[in-house]
Amino acid sequence: MKWTVGELLKRATEILRERGSRSPRLDAELLLVYSLGLKDRVELYTNFDRPLTEEEVENYRQLIIRRAKGEPVAYITGKKEFYGFEFHVERGVLIPRPETELLVEAAYEFLKGKEGLTVVDVGTGSGCIALTLCRLTSGKHRFYGTDISKKALSVAELNRERMGCSAVSFLKGDLLSPVDFPVDVVVSNPPYVPLNDRRLEKQVLKFEPAVALFGGETGLEIIERLVVQSSEKLKPGGFIALEVGEGQSRDVASLLESSGFHSVNILKDLSGIERVVTGVKS
Repeated sequence: MKWTVGELLKRATEILRERGSRSPRLDAELLLVYSLGLKDRVELYTNFDRPLTEEEVENYRQLIIRRAKGEPVAYITGKKEFYGFEFHVERGVLIPRPETELLVEAAYEFLKGKEGLTVVDVGTGSGCIALTLCRLTSGKHRFYGTDISKKALSVAELNRERMGCSAVSFLKGDLLSPVDFPVDVVVSNPPYVPLNDRRLEKQVLKFEPAVALFGGETGLEIIERLVVQSSEKLKPGGFIALEVGEGQSRDVASLLESSGFHSVNILKDLSGIERVVTGVKS
């Protein structure tokens, strides 16, 4: 059978739907764009009736097999869009999530109109938070990203080069331990999933790094340590913004208040979940 782009896309969507993908059509489109070396999905649709070679069909089939087994599209293609920027990602590094864009917005609101502040992105992963903030503020601040994972830091460095963000540096270490200087802003999407949480999709558990997901028995152990460290290293008037899991916001807000933070605020994501908690150091 001679496949066209449109026909193959339709069949791939059916396969992924049968295998339980939450976004079968989008997955199929992104993988076909990647497989054919196209610029974007618009170009895919302008080639809808183009016949495909046997090699093109087979290359795409292999990608669909990987996705059908649960491998995230971002790991297959090696890239993920976040806040309008494209980041390199690979196995061993957490894939950026849309809900984390709210965390970026919270930090950006504090940074706007200011210059020369020191910002630390704790648990930087791919570097998407620090690098996005750097681009949004045109490098007017000094940014650092910390992570315990050597793999994550190598990916973050690659993204820094790709984005041209010379104002960002990456440090290896646990939470704020590698930071030996005063800080104006701490922003973090820390591991916050409780160890016994069964709501995570199987593909997340299988493919993404556990160290970037699980925050101890209650999910708050790492956040608790980070809040204590932040209260010690943030300057008076310094700002903290933390992404948290569903149902954790009130506990984290109380934790901040008992650790010397005021003006504590809880922000909801687009799904109505209390996703980000912010505060100001007294």
